[in-house]
Amino acid sequence: MENWVQILIIISIYCVIVLAVGVFTRDKGKTSLESYYVGGRSIGPFVSYFTYVATFHSSFAFLGAAGMLYTSGINFFATMTSCIVSPLMIYLIGRPVWYLGKKYGFMTQGDLLGDYYQSRLIRTVVAIVSLIFLIPYLQAQIIGGGHIFSSVTGGRIPFLWGCVILYVVIIGYILLGGFKAVAWTDTIQGIMMIILIWIAGSTILGKVNGTLDWSNVMHTMAAEHGDKLLIPIERWPVFMTTFLSLFGISIYPPTFQRFYSVSNPKSLKWLAVTSPIYLIFFYVPVMAVAFLGAIHMPGLEAPDQILPLMLTKYTTPTMTGLVMAGALAATMSSTDSQLHAASSIFTIDLYKNLSKKPVTDQKGLLVGKSTIVVIALIALLLSQFSSQLIMAISAFALGGCLQIMPALVGALYWKRATRQGALTGLVAGFIAVLATQFIWKTPFGLTLSSGAWGLLVNVLLFVIVSLLTPKPDSAQIEKFHGYLASVNRDFDEAQASESRKKQKGVIAS
Repeated sequence: MENWVQILIIISIYCVIVLAVGVFTRDKGKTSLESYYVGGRSIGPFVSYFTYVATFHSSFAFLGAAGMLYTSGINFFATMTSCIVSPLMIYLIGRPVWYLGKKYGFMTQGDLLGDYYQSRLIRTVVAIVSLIFLIPYLQAQIIGGGHIFSSVTGGRIPFLWGCVILYVVIIGYILLGGFKAVAWTDTIQGIMMIILIWIAGSTILGKVNGTLDWSNVMHTMAAEHGDKLLIPIERWPVFMTTFLSLFGISIYPPTFQRFYSVSNPKSLKWLAVTSPIYLIFFYVPVMAVAFLGAIHMPGLEAPDQILPLMLTKYTTPTMTGLVMAGALAATMSSTDSQLHAASSIFTIDLYKNLSKKPVTDQKGLLVGKSTIVVIALIALLLSQFSSQLIMAISAFALGGCLQIMPALVGALYWKRATRQGALTGLVAGFIAVLATQFIWKTPFGLTLSSGAWGLLVNVLLFVIVSLLTPKPDSAQIEKFHGYLASVNRDFDEAQASESRKKQKGVIAS
C-alpha cells in the first residue's frame, strides 16, 4: 500500500470519529436556541478548558505558525506572547459577561451591547462587523484544510477537494449537534493536538539532528539564517501592535461565546490561569520543525506546508497520518466554532432582532442551520482566491474583531459610556482597520498593524463622544453596573464568611 493511501486512511478514520462524537454528544430532544448556541449554559470545567484552547489554536497553530517561523523566524514571537497574555482578558470580561448572560439571557456580544446601549443599530453594526471579520478567519481555516489533504497525498487530492472535504465534515456535525457537539469535538481535538505536535517535533528533531538536544539547530540557524533570530528595530512598531491586535482573540465571537456556556464562573478563572500553559507549550515543537525546515528545505514557495513536508520526508506514513490528523483537528476545532458563532450572530442579532414578527426557536434554528451552510460556502469560495499566509489573514481578522472591545469594556466598567460614543468608535475603528490594511498602509510614516490603528481611532472617539453626549439612563446603568456590583458584594461577603469559618476552625482545634 502506498504511503499516501495509508496517511489518507488514518485521516479518514479520524473524520468519521469526529462525526460520531458530534452526533452522540448533542443535546438530544432539545431544540431551543439557548441549547443550540450556548449548550444550555451547562458546560463543565474540563470541556470548557479544551474547547477554549482548541478554538484559540486553529490551522495557524500547525500550518500558519510553522510557515511564519520558517519565513520570518522569531518575528512570530508576537503571536506566542499573545497566548500568555490574551487569556488574562478572561479575568476582565469573562466573569461579568457570564453573570449578565445568565440573568438576562444573552447569547452573543450584540445581545449584551444592544441591550446596554439600548440600541438596535449598535446590535446590528456589531453583528455585521463580527461577520465581516469572521469570514476571513474561516477562509484561513479552509485554506489550511485544503493544504493538509493536498500535501499528504502528494497532490492526488487537489487543494479544492481538500477544502470541500473539510467543509462537509464540519457542517455535518455542527448541523446535527450544535454547541455541545462543537465543544466535545473540540475537547477530543485539543487533546490530540498537544500530544501529536510534541510527538511530531520530537521525532523529526531526533531523525534529522540525531539527538533531542537542539542547540546544534540553533547554532546552525545563527550561522546560516541569523536574520531569523532577530527582530530588526524597524519591525518593533508592527511587532508590538500586532501583539496588541491579537488581544482580539479573547473577544473574538467564538471565544466570547464560551463565556456564556460554562456552568459556573469559577471555570473562567481557572481557564484564565491555566490555558496559557497549554497555548505557549504548543509552539515549542512547532519552532523546532520550522527551523529544521529552514535549514534542510530552504526556498519553499508555500511555507505553510513545511510541517507536512517535513513529516512525509522524515517520518513513517503512520506518524504522518496521525500528526496531520492533529493538524486537521486544529483546523476543525476553530472552523466549527467560527461557523457556529457566525450562525448565532446572524440568527439572534440580525434575523431575530430585525424581524417584525416574533421568531420561534424552531424557526430560528432553521435559519441558523441554513446560515452555517451558506457562510461556510462563502469561505470555501474565498479560499480558492487567496495566496496569503494563513497567519496574515488571521491577524487581520482578529484586529477587526478587536474593535468591539471599547464598547464592551464601557458596558461592563464605565458608567459614562454612551450609545453615541460606542457607535462612533466602532464604525470609525472598523473603517480605520480596512483603510490601513488595504489603502493607507503607513499613516504618518508609522508602520503599525491595522488592528492597532483601528483601536486607537476607536478608543479616542469613543471616549470623546461619550463625554460630549448625555449620560446613559440611570435605570440602565443600575440594570448592568448595579447588578454586577451586587454580585461582587455577595461574592466578597461569601469569601469573608468562609474565611471566618476557617479561622474559627483553627482556633477550635
